[in-house]
Amino acid sequence: MATRLEEDRAAIDRIDEQLAKLFEQRFNIVRDIIEYKYENRLPILDSGRETEIIERNSRLVKDDDIRRYFRMTYAHMIELSREYQDDILKEK
Repeated sequence: MATRLEEDRAAIDRIDEQLAKLFEQRFNIVRDIIEYKYENRLPILDSGRETEIIERNSRLVKDDDIRRYFRMTYAHMIELSREYQDDILKEK
């Protein structure tokens, strides 16, 4: 019989698999957006939207203590998205 620690670790592993798939999906969409913006000569950076989505998505986290870490993680993911966009634009 699995211990609680083993069960919790297995649960985290399953969540991490989902996160990896969602991360890849998100970045594929980021790539589509940057290519659309590039082709249509639209502004690349929309810092107002970045702030808006951090605020909106942070409200989805009910636990106040965890929300702070979510905000930091989400802000970093947006920063990584910008780096990814820059890398794509360098190839153009």
